[in-house]
Amino acid sequence: MIKLKKYTALTLCALTLTTAPISVLADEYDQKIADQDKKISELQQTEQSVEDQKAALEQEVAAIEKEVNAVLKEKTTEEKKLSDLTAKIAILQEKIQKRDEQIRNQARDVQTKHDSASIVDVVINAKSVGDAVKKTMAVSTILTASKNIMEQQTKDKAELQKLEKEAEQRLQVINKKTAELKGKQEQLVKAKLDQQVKINDIQASIATEKGEKEKFEKQKEDAEKKRQAALKALEEQRKKEAEAREKAQAEAEKQAKKAAEEAQKAAEEAEKQAAAAETAKQKQEAEIAQLEAQKQEEQAKQQEEQAQTVTDTSATQVTTNPVAPAATPSANEEKPAAPATTSSGWASPLSIGLVVTSPFGQRQDPTGASGSQHDGVDFAGAAGTPIMASKGGKVVESGFHWSAGNHVVIQHADGYYSYYMHMVSAPSVGVGSEVSAGQVLGGMGTTGNSTGVHLHFGVSTALWSGFVNPAPLLGV
Repeated sequence: MIKLKKYTALTLCALTLTTAPISVLADEYDQKIADQDKKISELQQTEQSVEDQKAALEQEVAAIEKEVNAVLKEKTTEEKKLSDLTAKIAILQEKIQKRDEQIRNQARDVQTKHDSASIVDVVINAKSVGDAVKKTMAVSTILTASKNIMEQQTKDKAELQKLEKEAEQRLQVINKKTAELKGKQEQLVKAKLDQQVKINDIQASIATEKGEKEKFEKQKEDAEKKRQAALKALEEQRKKEAEAREKAQAEAEKQAKKAAEEAQKAAEEAEKQAAAAETAKQKQEAEIAQLEAQKQEEQAKQQEEQAQTVTDTSATQVTTNPVAPAATPSANEEKPAAPATTSSGWASPLSIGLVVTSPFGQRQDPTGASGSQHDGVDFAGAAGTPIMASKGGKVVESGFHWSAGNHVVIQHADGYYSYYMHMVSAPSVGVGSEVSAGQVLGGMGTTGNSTGVHLHFGVSTALWSGFVNPAPLLGV
């Protein structure tokens, strides 16, 4: 049982050590996956920020485009106005040209027809003063009209120059504004493209990190499968060990039951032997009593014959003396004689001669339950043979054990312990009892892990450890 527990503990330890690194590895993958999630989250936040910037740029681009469209619309309007002005200018130029021609013609007429002499002639040749005034006014009117035309001509030319300059200035402003807006639009479009490049890079990084995360998740999944397999193996091992423990327990119970039955049989046999011994003792006592009566009768007869003759008395005594020794053995049968103590201070644990059936040391255990080390010496004997303390001391164990059977362990003053195993029935001494060398502890039997009637005698320097070969101590 001890070996099985030890093996179970070692197996569980080994399996635990096998599964522990897998669990640690799974924890590492969890951390790696968490790190990847953090990276992905940060990249997604950056992506969102860039997307927001891109959206803002798109709004700016839209606003610029709207403004450009408005300017272009304004340019179109101004160009229409300029076109209209150009037509107006063309008309005005035509009028100016015609006026120029008219002025030139009138100037020629005045020069040719209305010189000073002519004007004087007009006045002289007038029919009356009123007619003269009329004719003079007509000439003046003509001259005034020419002057007015000249003034209007100058005015129209100035207006023309003004309109042309204003139209040119408006076109310059519109063209400049259009160029600025187009430049700003181009910058915004470039910035928008730059943002899109950033977004593409971030998305590529996110895809890379997600791929790395998927790799870790796959590795974690593989590690989890290995862990589950190890746990399954552990569970199967535990199941096998439980079955082995149940089997060992059943076997131990079977052995204990067998030992108990054998002990019961041995006890019954001992009781039978004790009863037979008692019957034999009673028979012997009856025979002794009978012999004693015969002795007394013969002594009376001898006295009677002694009175008749002196010589017959000695003869009678010779014939009656051999009867007396028959009573001597009864005094030695109740208690075995104490064995002689060796020079080491240890006495034989048996009242009979010591016959070794299995020595101390390495051997093949017949049952396979106690290992290959034999921690004592086995002595042969009949069931019920008295087992005696080999040395005086204090009883520290007394009872039944599945392996030692009915047994006694004595602690001695010199630090040694002596062991007496496989007794036929419960020991006659209890724990705490002080025993002396030669004191009967019980009878030989085959209880516990035993294949036949014998005494297992052991000596150790500590309780159940530090066993030494007891044979030299007993002189065998």
